Amino acid sequence: MKLQLAKNIILIVLAVLITVGAVWLPGYLMKRNNDAMLSGIKDVPAEYYSGPSEAIIKNASKQLNYEQCLQLILGIWESTTSETNEEFCNINEFGIKTILTLRIEDLYARHLYPVSLSTGIDKWYSWSATPYRAVDTTFQTYAAVYWDIRFFKYDGTEKHRFIVTESGDILYAEARFDDAEVMKNFKENPKNSSYLFYYYGENQDTIQNKDSLRVISHDSKITSYVTSTASDAAIKKLDTAAASSFIDDFQAFTPDNVYYISQSTSSNKPMEYLVSYQKTDDSYRILLLPKE
Repeated sequence: MKLQLAKNIILIVLAVLITVGAVWLPGYLMKRNNDAMLSGIKDVPAEYYSGPSEAIIKNASKQLNYEQCLQLILGIWESTTSETNEEFCNINEFGIKTILTLRIEDLYARHLYPVSLSTGIDKWYSWSATPYRAVDTTFQTYAAVYWDIRFFKYDGTEKHRFIVTESGDILYAEARFDDAEVMKNFKENPKNSSYLFYYYGENQDTIQNKDSLRVISHDSKITSYVTSTASDAAIKKLDTAAASSFIDDFQAFTPDNVYYISQSTSSNKPMEYLVSYQKTDDSYRILLLPKE
């Protein structure tokens, strides 16, 4: 009898302990976890760093002027580049292709490009246009878009590639030919820097050319460009491989000539660039890079 009573007491005590534990233990554990989380400082997991939203990037990037966009693309303003979607662009792929074709037509007329890319029965080209975006590495908030546009002649004898700003300005041009006669017929012109006089800078209303000076009047702002043959020291320092920062799969080259350009800006310090070109028996390339 006494043994049975003892068992009953033990069972009752266990039941009480289990009940108390079931009620008290969860609250205790929750309080301890809260105290641990609120009383200490820990690193936030990397997955919580999503960066600025696309809406913030779009709104912030609208505040950039053309000068700042170029700085982002060319790496003067430290940035990272990656392929992007057309929804982040101010112009669609057909629009940028049309602008570029007109620019090349003008370059060809001035003997600054070997061929015209306008379509015709004997000159049909397929083409592709891929947008890229350069985003500043510090805040990851400001972005500038540029395009990689390629043309292929229907018979495979020509390949053309261009890196173009959204204004249609050509930062890099490359033409390759299977037919050597094309380059033989490409007239030598010592003023390849005139490419800059006509096709570099914002869309303009009026242009006045005086020797090596180009003046643009645009939206009540005056921008001037001065060009000259680059010094030996600048040419020696020129590293065309630097273009790989904004040109995918870029192959460096040794230029035939290098020209220097100084662009007035909204600040007191002008932007300075080097434009180089190279002609071979079967290719022609133009490249714009920031001056170190």
